[in-house]
Amino acid sequence: MPLKLRPATPADAPALTDILHRAKASWGYPEEKLEEFRAQWRISEATIASLAVTVAERGGHPVAFSALTPQDEETLLIDFLFVAPEAQSQGIGDLLLTRAEDEARSRNLTRLFLESDTNAAPFYEKRGFRTMTTRPSEMQPGGEIPMMEKILQPGVHKVSAIDIDLSPAPWTFEEANEAAIAAHFEEARKRIALLWNGRTLKLTGFRFEDGAFVGTCCECSYAAFLTWREWGAPDASAYNLFGSAVLRSAEGALLYGVMSERAATAGLIYPPGGNLDPVDLTSDGKVDVIGAIYRELAEETGLAARDVRPADLLVAFDGPRISIAQVFDIDRKAEDLRNSILRFSEASEEQELADIRIVRSREDLTDPAIVPYARAIGAYLLPPGSL
Repeated sequence: MPLKLRPATPADAPALTDILHRAKASWGYPEEKLEEFRAQWRISEATIASLAVTVAERGGHPVAFSALTPQDEETLLIDFLFVAPEAQSQGIGDLLLTRAEDEARSRNLTRLFLESDTNAAPFYEKRGFRTMTTRPSEMQPGGEIPMMEKILQPGVHKVSAIDIDLSPAPWTFEEANEAAIAAHFEEARKRIALLWNGRTLKLTGFRFEDGAFVGTCCECSYAAFLTWREWGAPDASAYNLFGSAVLRSAEGALLYGVMSERAATAGLIYPPGGNLDPVDLTSDGKVDVIGAIYRELAEETGLAARDVRPADLLVAFDGPRISIAQVFDIDRKAEDLRNSILRFSEASEEQELADIRIVRSREDLTDPAIVPYARAIGAYLLPPGSL
């Protein structure tokens, strides 16, 4: 059965409490200590209301969960992370930790913190956590509870080049969930009348090599991508890779698009860009992310290659999304550029843009409608203070 991630609801409280108790018991603690634990620790409706609780489920039945809350201006606290005994050693704990990192970055937090079970410390150590200090364990006399942290790597990286191959191999997620994907897409079409099951490219592996971003994409159906996304991206080895055109005006301001009501992302704010399609290939079969960026630049803003000067090439991580962002310098003032782009958009058939947001300082990035990767790119490019 496929694995899905979703936000917890109040009705999940009994099932999550059961997972909590059974996972703790799997460590072999004395029964009297487990009785004390069960009496003291439960997942209540109030717990679910006060924390960001994510449920991993198979066949509609919860098998694991995590619960997160910001602790300070830098830290996201992992209050709970438990996997039912029958679902352990299947990568679900890894997946929940990955999504915890995603949540931290989306909140502009740079550190994860947790109190580990004594027996779970090696699991966290293998995933980059270090023990800061310990406290006595209530469950194991003489044992210690490690208090652990992980400092997150920056979400934006400057690279010298992009080198992405297209693999002929199918996406394993799509193959393994073919029937469930078809059923999910049919339900989605009832909600979105114009939904079309075309073809798209998804990243299935990457690395940084000698300053370049090197990766592999596979072709898949839009139905598979939509299902993966709406199931909480349960295949953590895959990413939604797309290009972004980051426009920088003569005075150093950035210009982001405000999506119109005609767009699926209405109201959100981010640089012009779009997903990769099977047509986005070079003559030697490489995935042409830069070419796709120039195409989207022309389609959304009316600007051509002759109107811009390519500057920094960035890779911005945003959970299961990765934006390849080409910064373009333009020798025009921000207001002039904004007016020109809006005139083009208003005259276009698609009319994707409702407005252009001029971002002059990091303070301008606080609008929650600015998507996390766009916020991270802005913070990377803009110095402290205002222009």
